[in-house]
Amino acid sequence: MKVRSLIEQLETIERDLTSIDAEHRVPASDRVALVGTQLLGLLSEVLTSGDNTMRRAAAYGLAKMKDSRCLRWLAQALNDPDESVRVWAVEGLAQFRDGAAVPFLVQALGDESVYVYYSALSALRNADADAVWRAIEEELASAPPLVKRRLVKLLGDRREPQAVSVLVELLKNSDSGVRYEAVEALRKIGDPRSAEALISCLSDESHDVRCGAIQALRWLGDLRAIEPLVSICIESQDLRLLALQAIREIAGDECMSPIIRAMHQARELVKTTASEVLRLSGSRD
Repeated sequence: MKVRSLIEQLETIERDLTSIDAEHRVPASDRVALVGTQLLGLLSEVLTSGDNTMRRAAAYGLAKMKDSRCLRWLAQALNDPDESVRVWAVEGLAQFRDGAAVPFLVQALGDESVYVYYSALSALRNADADAVWRAIEEELASAPPLVKRRLVKLLGDRREPQAVSVLVELLKNSDSGVRYEAVEALRKIGDPRSAEALISCLSDESHDVRCGAIQALRWLGDLRAIEPLVSICIESQDLRLLALQAIREIAGDECMSPIIRAMHQARELVKTTASEVLRLSGSRD
């Protein structure tokens, strides 16, 4: 690729400048900077007017230049109709370490392409914490459900302690996917302040949310979760194993016998009650 060759040659020249004597280094640096400016102008023009192949090459070049002046064009490229252009735009934005690119990377989390989304997610996991939190907080209120789920997932991946109160509020969201991601994020963060809200999720209408809440409470180790978890062991066959594992983790192996006994008694009560119902039904005949 010609663009790649140009970028590599420019980088080589910039490195070699350090070996030039001081008298000639300044004018040489000025000439190299001028070449870089001209290349930036060419790539930005191609990015806005070229065909798919040319725009991909331009996005690649801008991503590899590692020049702060490229930020504007890389951000603009996130709206390009071509998936490869958008992927290269994200790769380039990920090179900025001062937080300037974070709002644009957060924007890319909503991309319809999973490749663009995962590239942005990977970049944001290691980006400046305060910048990421500010950008996500600003986006969350108005984001559609899919984007909101992705934003919440990122908060969990980053184990963002500032997000606990926001995540607790999202446990009431009408979208079950958002609620699930909020539960998962709270599990990863592991803040004791979320225990009460997670306990309330044990009665959520979504099976996935209930499962996630059990796992989150298991790792939190809050004794307030014991009673509702025991109730699940007795009343919910599909969640029983998860609840038993959580109780064992929270309270210890020595505390399991009362639960096993209660489950056995519940089964016996069911049998006894069923027999009584059948007996009464038969007596009517």
